Amino acid sequence: MIYSNDRKLILSGWLHENNDRAYCSPLKLQKYLFFYESFCKTENMEYDFDRLRGYKRGPVFSTVWGDYTKDRKEFNQVSAEKYRAHKSELIESYARRASFVVSILSEKELTQLTHKYRIWSARSQQIMTGAQQVDLRDSDFGQEDYQMTKMLEMMYPDDMVENSAVIPIDEACFVFSKDDIPKLTEQHFDTLSLFAEKADFQNPVFVEIDESGGLILD
Repeated sequence: MIYSNDRKLILSGWLHENNDRAYCSPLKLQKYLFFYESFCKTENMEYDFDRLRGYKRGPVFSTVWGDYTKDRKEFNQVSAEKYRAHKSELIESYARRASFVVSILSEKELTQLTHKYRIWSARSQQIMTGAQQVDLRDSDFGQEDYQMTKMLEMMYPDDMVENSAVIPIDEACFVFSKDDIPKLTEQHFDTLSLFAEKADFQNPVFVEIDESGGLILD
């Protein structure tokens, strides 16, 4: 039996269909849900922090976590059905941005980012000392949280999200213009793999292909 509410099922179904790589990571699914709800809250839209609890790696919607980890096959099926039937109920631009954010950062970086949110950090002492089922309070979503969420909106506007493609290699998340994707060669991928293996970098890594076919990494 699935216990997640329809809203979370619709959102999960969207991620499964549009970003399966992120959906297959239980941590990234949770971060995606958290960012989506944060975008809604900061824009004074309907949002849902019900059953949001503090885990050591950040905020977690506990019913989704339970359904996803214990009844994955049924969760996949039900969330897909809910999404297909009610896709108009989600805000597509928020879903795309939340999906983009979880795609351009590693799991470790996403954990570090959500640890900065006061809604989690206000309960961090309890959480990190091993307390279980620590409820996160909506009232703890403070000004810092609004500012960080707004910063993500400004850094990754709709046009950037729509026109970008993310290529993850190991822990590196390379962001290309969709126009450059068809130009990528095997040699380019070798170069990116070498960079991911040996370079000291911070995600996301923005990449352009210049007129001579060379890679420009920012």
